[in-house]
Formats: sequence, C-alpha cells, structure tokens
Amino acid sequence: MMKRVLAFLILCMALALARVLLMALAAVLLLALVHAFIMRPRETLVFVGTVMLSILAVAQPLAFIVTVGVVCVTAMMLAARRSKTAIERCARSRPQLPHAPSGLTATANGAVGCG
Repeated sequence: MMKRVLAFLILCMALALARVLLMALAAVLLLALVHAFIMRPRETLVFVGTVMLSILAVAQPLAFIVTVGVVCVTAMMLAARRSKTAIERCARSRPQLPHAPSGLTATANGAVGCG
C-alpha cells in the first residue's frame, strides 16, 4: 500500500515538473514572438496569421474555406485596383498630341514607356 502512495506522489511531482517546464517554454516563446515583432513586424504578422489559419483549418474547416475565399477575393480586388490606377497614371502622363514625346521615356533597350 505504501509503495502505491509513494508511486502516486512521484507521479504527481513528475507531472508538476512537466507543467512548470511547459509554462517556462511558453513564456520563452512569447518573449521570442515579442522580440520578432519588434525586429520584423511584417514577417511576424504573416507568421501569426498563418498559424491562426492552420489552427482554424483543423478546428473549423468551413470557416477556414470562407476565410481563404474572402482573402483571395480581397487580394484580387486590390490587385485589379492597383493595376487600374497604374494604367490610369500612365495614360495621364502620356501626351495628348501624337507628335509630342514629352511624356514618354526610352529605356536602355530602346522601348518606349510611361515616364
């Protein structure tokens, strides 16, 4: 009987030690995340977003599919808007008269583009 009590106490001590070590590891990882956010905020936010999306994919697959769809549609809309404004900016910089090359620039290989 005493051996079982002693084994139970040893098991409790081992589990308590494991809990303390895991909490220390979590604190170190949190400090590393704060340090990474200070040094490289963009990459850290991308990392955190990727981890959150992977957790969401495991926990809630439907929510993950909706989230990825919304992100893709937003990215496509922003890309289309960005290229549209670039085209408009290029068109505004071009001269109105065909013989006035003031808005066009020649590149090193001889191609003519917006300048």
